[in-house]
Amino acid sequence: MLERNIEKPWKLKRFHGFCFTKKEWKKTEILSKKLVRNEYIEKRIGTICSYNASKMEVIEGHIINVSKTNVSFIEPHKIIITTKEYKLLIIYYDKDNMFLYNRRMPIDIRKFETLLKHIRNEVL
Repeated sequence: MLERNIEKPWKLKRFHGFCFTKKEWKKTEILSKKLVRNEYIEKRIGTICSYNASKMEVIEGHIINVSKTNVSFIEPHKIIITTKEYKLLIIYYDKDNMFLYNRRMPIDIRKFETLLKHIRNEVL
């Protein structure tokens, strides 16, 4: 079965970034755009981290489009907060969509602040 697909690659729809057709091979392109950052949220989280003796690292998000298709992916912004014993990951798209670790745990600035205070008091 595998040998038959190798002999006639036009029967495959997609294979390793190439679209096969009977007439020609078309190469798909992956386009990446930067997602707009919310500096207000990052400054607020930065000040909360500085008051609670923790460090913050920001990884910028992207919008990834696959050309000649209607497929696109949104990679959110990631903020990694490091304390003495814990690492927290906050992902966000905009000010209304902030999550802790994954999209199942929504969080806002006030909840995050109380969480960091609780962690700091627990460690000390």
